Amino acid sequence: MDRMFSISQVAQMLGLGIDAVRFYEKKGLVHPQVNPKNRYRMYSVYQIMELLDVGYYRGLGMSIEQIRSIYDQCDEEQLMHLLHQKRLETEKKIRYEQQLLKRIEHVESIAAKIQEMGESIDIQTFPQSDILFEQREDSLNRYLEEVLGMDHDRYIFCQLAREFPLWDTPLGKKLNPQSVRTMLLLNRETAKQLGQQQAQNTIPQMTALHSIVRLKNADFREENVAPMLRFAQKEGIRLQNKLLMTEIPMISYTNLDHYYAELFIPLEEEDQPALTNPSAARK
Repeated sequence: MDRMFSISQVAQMLGLGIDAVRFYEKKGLVHPQVNPKNRYRMYSVYQIMELLDVGYYRGLGMSIEQIRSIYDQCDEEQLMHLLHQKRLETEKKIRYEQQLLKRIEHVESIAAKIQEMGESIDIQTFPQSDILFEQREDSLNRYLEEVLGMDHDRYIFCQLAREFPLWDTPLGKKLNPQSVRTMLLLNRETAKQLGQQQAQNTIPQMTALHSIVRLKNADFREENVAPMLRFAQKEGIRLQNKLLMTEIPMISYTNLDHYYAELFIPLEEEDQPALTNPSAARK
């Protein structure tokens, strides 16, 4: 005769609450035997295996109804279909978590540079990015409308960027403090990994002079760009007449003492080869 266990013993054995075991029984997912003498429910190794199977399917994210359907119909094709769907969902979650990890690592690396080095200048590759939204007028209405209607993935991974023109002067380039457009950008590779369709408008990948700056009172000024322009002039680096500023999510947008941004000034197109060893930074 098989050894029998009480509901409390089974619950303790499997790390379940007694109410959970009773719930699965009520839903027809586990079938204990009833002692005719005292009407107590008793569980053999087979009922324990039933509960383990329920835990397995629940771990895959299946609903109680889906598990009942598997048990009731005993349809292997249906089971394979459900497992296939769960595999696709799991792969999507993994891709999402991988991209989230990359974003966390990026912000961590920026924070480390801010703490250890302060403002610096180097050459980096600005990735090809989808333009989710572009605003050229000085109004927040369309921006807020776009953000509020954005799906979760895009909201988590998008970046706010502003484009500024540079003036050509006899002494070199200078910043025009009036931005020509505000954009919400999503890295194209990230969008691809998340299964997002490519946007109609994109910013191409480009090699750019790069700097991390602290904006006093969140105010972007010419003094934030001047060191980059001097660096380019000293190194003989030819720059395009535009600058992209992406905001860094640090602390809070309302804490103006911790407001940072990344600045990118693209190199002239003929100077755009991929750089495997970016030049050293200026501390």
